[in-house]
Amino acid sequence: MKRLTLVRESRRPLNIRKLLERSLFSKELEGVEEVGIVVSLLSFRGKYEMTNAEAAAELTRFIKEVSPSARVIIAGASHEAYKEGKGTDEAFKRLKYAFAKREGAELLPLEKGEYEGVEVETVHGPKKIRVSLFRPSLLISFTPPKTHPILVLSATLDNLAFEMTHPADRAFLYGGKLWPEDPRPYYKLAARNIARVISILKPHVGIVDGLFAVEGRGPLQGTPVFHQLALISPDLVMVDSLATALAGVDPAKVYYLKYAEERGLGSMNYEKTIPRERIRQFRFPYRLHPSSQVLLQGGT
Repeated sequence: MKRLTLVRESRRPLNIRKLLERSLFSKELEGVEEVGIVVSLLSFRGKYEMTNAEAAAELTRFIKEVSPSARVIIAGASHEAYKEGKGTDEAFKRLKYAFAKREGAELLPLEKGEYEGVEVETVHGPKKIRVSLFRPSLLISFTPPKTHPILVLSATLDNLAFEMTHPADRAFLYGGKLWPEDPRPYYKLAARNIARVISILKPHVGIVDGLFAVEGRGPLQGTPVFHQLALISPDLVMVDSLATALAGVDPAKVYYLKYAEERGLGSMNYEKTIPRERIRQFRFPYRLHPSSQVLLQGGT
C-alpha cells in the first residue's frame, strides 16, 4: 500500500473506489481474515459529521471483491443515541447502514461488547476509562473531517479513540469536558489521552472521506463544506496532518498531532509524498470552531 494517497472526486461512492484502487489498498487485505471498520457515529440525527453509509458500503464491497472470505465488521458507538437510551442499533438504522449489510458487512454496536480499563489524565486527576476490546486483524478508522473545539480538526486518530471509548467515559478522554468554551485546560490532556488509547489499539489504516466536511462549530453543530477529497494512509498521524493542512491549518500548530508524532505513532511529514503544488491546489480553509482559535495564536 502507498504511504499516502489523495484523490479529488465530486461523486460518492466513486471517490472511495478511486482512493482504494490508487492507494493499492488491496495489498493490506492479503491474508486478512477479519477487517474492522470503525466509523464516526457521533450523532444519529445529523448527516455530514458521520461516516456516510454509502461510502462504508463501497469500502465493504471493495474488501469483499479482493478477499471474499474476509469478515467485515463495521463498528461504532453512537454518543447521542447512548445518551438518549436508544443504542447504536438505532443509529445504524437511521443512518441507513443497511447499505453496508447488503454488501456483506456485519454491524457491531461497541457499547454492547467487552471493555478494558485504561487510565487517562483529567483536570481532576487520573481516571480509568473503558476502551473496547474489539481487536480485528486489520483495524481501519473511517471518518469525515470535522472542526473541533479542543483538537482544531478531528479526523482518524480522534475518531478511533472516541468511538472505541465507552460513551459514558468520553468526557474523560478529553480531560474532563467534551465541548468546552475554553479548551486551554484540556487540549494537552486530550492529546495525551488520545495517544494513549491509539498506542493500545494499534490501527492499520486511516481513511478520510472528505467529500463533505464539517466547519464552524463542529463536530456536532457545524455546517457542511463540499471539499471533494478522500485520503488514505497506513499512517494515521500523516493522513490527519494532511487533512488538517487541506483545511487551511498548519499541522505544526495542532498539539495532538505533534504529540502523537513525538510518541512514535506516525509522521507528520506528508510533504514527502504529496507535492506542495497539489496541496495548494486542493486547500480549502474551513471556518474553525471559535473556541479553538486561542490554540492557534502562536502555536500550541
